[in-house]
Order: sequence, then C-alpha cells, then structure tokens
Amino acid sequence: MVLGILILVLIILLLTGMPIAFVLLTIGSAGIITLQGFDTLQGILATTAYRSVNSFVYSAIPLFVLMAHFISKSKIADELFDSVIKWVGHVPGGAGIATVLASAGFGTLSGSSVAATAAMSQIAIPQMMKANYSDSFSAGLVATSTGVLAAMIPPSVPLILYGIQTENSIGKLLVAGILPGLLIAFFLCLFIVVISFKNKSKTPRAAWKERFVSLKNIWPMVILVIFVLYVIYSGTGTATEAAAFGAFGALVIGLVMKRLNFQLIFEALMHTTKQTTMIFTIIIGAHVFSYYIAMTRIGNTMVTAIEDSGFPTWGILLLIIILYLIMGMFMDLIGTMLLTIPLVYPLIVGLGYDPIWFGIVLVLLLEIGLVTPPVGINLFITSEQSGISTGKVLGGAVPFIGVLLVALLVIILFPQIALYLPSLM
Repeated sequence: MVLGILILVLIILLLTGMPIAFVLLTIGSAGIITLQGFDTLQGILATTAYRSVNSFVYSAIPLFVLMAHFISKSKIADELFDSVIKWVGHVPGGAGIATVLASAGFGTLSGSSVAATAAMSQIAIPQMMKANYSDSFSAGLVATSTGVLAAMIPPSVPLILYGIQTENSIGKLLVAGILPGLLIAFFLCLFIVVISFKNKSKTPRAAWKERFVSLKNIWPMVILVIFVLYVIYSGTGTATEAAAFGAFGALVIGLVMKRLNFQLIFEALMHTTKQTTMIFTIIIGAHVFSYYIAMTRIGNTMVTAIEDSGFPTWGILLLIIILYLIMGMFMDLIGTMLLTIPLVYPLIVGLGYDPIWFGIVLVLLLEIGLVTPPVGINLFITSEQSGISTGKVLGGAVPFIGVLLVALLVIILFPQIALYLPSLM
C-alpha cells in the first residue's frame, strides 16, 4: 500500500513539472523514512551524493559532452550538412537523405540527442523546404531522425549511463549501437526516396570540384571521431580515455582552424557544466530511489512472480516495450532509464536476454518517446528552433515514428544486428 501511494505521488509530482532528479530524491527519501526511519535516510544521504558519481567511468560523460560543444561551436555541423547535400542532394529525395546522413554524422560528433536536434533544426529544415518538401515533413524528419541517430551511434551518453548502472562494458555498448544506427538511417532514407518520387524533391547537381572542396573543413573532425571509435573498439584505451582525447582533439582542431576563441571556449565549458550537473543530479536522485527499491525487495518479488506466472518470455518483453513507450511520452530519457533499471534489468537478465542487446533496445524505445506527445522534448526543440508549430512537427513525425518502430521490430527479431560487432571485440 505504501509503495502504491508513493508511485501515485511520483506521477503527481511529474505532472506538476518537478524535475525528475528531485522527484526521485523525494520519493526515495519518503520511502526510506517509512521503512527504516530518518536516521537511515540521513546516513544514506551523507554518502550517496559523493559515492554515486565518484567513478572514473563517469568522467566520459562530461568529456564527450565537452567534445560535442567544441564541435558545435566550431560550426562543423553546418559544413557537414553542406558537404553531404553537395554529394547526394541531386538524387530523388537528396535533401532528405542528406538530412539523415548529416544527422548520423553530427550524432557521431556530438553524442547528445538534444544538441544534435537543435543544430539540425536550424541547418536542415530550410534546405529541405527549398527542395520542395513541406515544412511539416521537413520538421518531422529532423525531430525523429537526428535524436535517435545521435543516441545510437557512438559516442552516446545514454548508452554510457546504461553501462555504468548495469555494470556492462561501455565499450561494447557503444560499438553495439553502430549497426542498429546504420539500419535506422537506411530505413529512413528508403522511406524518403519512396516519398520523394511522388514529390519530385531534389536540389541542383553540384560539380565534382564543389563536392571535394566541401570536404576540406570537415575531414579533421571526421578523422578525430574515427580515431576515438578505434580506441574504444580495439581496446587500446577505455571509453573515458577516448573521450578525453576526443575533447582535447576537438579543442585543438577548433583552435588551429581558427573556429574557437576564448569566448566560445568559455561558453562550451559553461554548457558542459550545466548539462553534466543536470545528469549527475538525476543519478544521485536515482541512487536514493534505488536504495528504497532494494529495501522493499520489489525487484526480486517481481522477477519471482513473473517467472512463476508461466508467461512466455516474448510476452513479458512485449509488456516491457509497451511500458517504455508509454513512459517515454511523459518523462525524459535519462530519468526514465535510471528510474526503471533497478526493476527491469534483473527481470531481463533473469529471462535470459542479452544485456548489451537490451541496452540498444531500451535507448531506441526511449528516443521514440522523445518524439511522442505530451512531453516529446525533441518535438518542442524542433519547433522552437525552426519556427514551425508543434502540431505540424508532430504531424510530420508520425510516419517516421512508424519507420522507427519497424526498425525496432527488426532489431528485436534479429539481436545479432546489435551483438555482431561487440562479439568481435
């Protein structure tokens, strides 16, 4: 009964707009007091804030975020899109395909769903509208494709967090996102080509000289990202060491190319500090909530009850998928992940599913949630950055959400898509 009341309070607090970090902290603290008293809570709070984020592995998060901001401040995203559209813009659906490919590229450079969506909304939507796409279609494509590809293709902050919380290899998780990310990009491009034959959407063909010239300013960052991925994949260094090299490399490249100055570096550091603080505060709140969940033993009880119920494993997986799709409509990605992992992860492992594969499925599910109302943060970001109404963005996103669900089904039916590259490490 107490648990039920606290869950009801949790939902009410979320609906009032309270940040997820403080919701988790409030519910966890109230639950601990109910079960074991204030002294126990005081002891947990005295150590949790430090211990929950005092990990060398967590250093990868601010370093990858800093790398993303250095790249963003260097205006590489604009030139990346310009280069891609010069190479493929003349084919049917070229501007749309360029948007998907540039989103995948910038996602690789940034690792942040929100940052990538904000950047591509300003860059890609005007170009697509020039190529005869409607504003709704253009905004819907950016809202759905950019965030998903940024979260799937490494470096990916959500996958790093999942790896830390579940004690799985971060390197394998990051590499596991490559093929699913490319598969999603392929499905999106295929859908765009089919639609574009009807709309006759294309941009003028660029000369070969223009195409090669467009590469001159993006190749240093591309080489940097490839090297960072090589360090992770080959095991030459840890994800944290690769992130440190990536952040330092992005800074050096920006300075050498005269794209960064003191003010831009300061802005990048400030944005990184704010984002990291937000993420770490959520982690602290999630740890307090996890203590409460551990005290109730509800996780073990759920696993035992489901295992004894006789439900088929695919049926339980389907229920978990539906749960995440619903939660994604109301909560942010990181908050949902840290809230549910203590309950869902033991169940997934107990049912025999691969934890690396489930990490990919989980992040994809939650990214789909970022483009579904009523919260749908990527819908609002796209609307704000492009000036297109949220209703139009949602209308344009609906068919692409369908494409993402098809990609999700394929990854679920064929787990080796996610597991093949990690198996070679």
